[in-house]
Amino acid sequence: MTVDPELRQIASTLRERPFPTRFAVEVCADCNLACTMCHHPSMCRPKGNMPFELWQRCADQVAEHSPSTQCWFSFCGEPLLEPERLVRMTRYAKSVGIQSVNINTNGMLLTPDVGELIFDSGADLIVFGIDGFTAETYESIRVGARRDVVYENVERFLAAKRERGSELEVQVQFIEMDENEHEVEVFSEHWLRHGATLKVRNKLSWGGRFETPVNIDPDDRIPCPWAMTMMHVFWDGRVPRCPGDTEGDEAVGNAWDTPLIELWAELGRYRSLHMQHRFGELPERCHTCKDWMVGAAHRIHPRKDDAPLVGVDR
Repeated sequence: MTVDPELRQIASTLRERPFPTRFAVEVCADCNLACTMCHHPSMCRPKGNMPFELWQRCADQVAEHSPSTQCWFSFCGEPLLEPERLVRMTRYAKSVGIQSVNINTNGMLLTPDVGELIFDSGADLIVFGIDGFTAETYESIRVGARRDVVYENVERFLAAKRERGSELEVQVQFIEMDENEHEVEVFSEHWLRHGATLKVRNKLSWGGRFETPVNIDPDDRIPCPWAMTMMHVFWDGRVPRCPGDTEGDEAVGNAWDTPLIELWAELGRYRSLHMQHRFGELPERCHTCKDWMVGAAHRIHPRKDDAPLVGVDR
């Protein structure tokens, strides 16, 4: 069996780096939904909000070491539960020179007032995780949400973007699952028509919680793109080993006490195992996680002539 061409292309870009290319920040650890694929409903660790002083400390270091690193306000919580905190953090990031500041949200709390704050914050990209078209499908996955509320919120936001002439990129994300795969086409048509960039990702195993139909021979395994490129920080400063370590059971330190560049170096022992293909020596959760198999997300950009542009990215 040969390696999937997309995975081969991703593998060719993976190497040891002195600083992560993506930095995911937990603005808050609470969430307003209980999505079926998410760890959050059963999460045991304490919940709270990131102190602004901690974010300042992190942002200053990112700006110093790698201002091109993508900063993502997302992890195990919903950032729009704390809109003023989120906007303040976004503005600070831009003020110190971070070039890519991005928000990941479920969109339920995107009121017109919150939308105005986001437009004025300097954010570069906002991604709405929606994952369904009909109310039946959407609400069975995004438990606690209302399909029509989210669709109205995002459609209104897109209209406001057009009226403003804003350069903020708006993406809607569809991660394929057994429950929703039959709706990907109608979902895509709807959001492209409204002017959003479409982001479609193959079925994830969500850190080994679910099966994925992608089948790759173990001998063809590639280093995990998330492990090689990303660092995460919880609201309290702890740095987990990877996005699958949602409880922080394998945390390598705390950003309150240790510089990010040292924490990234500490994570280097796992990256070395990946790059040397010593996968059997990785922690146990890596043995069942198949998210490295999923490969690239496909992005389809709307065009005025209704002929979409298609791109692929991780």
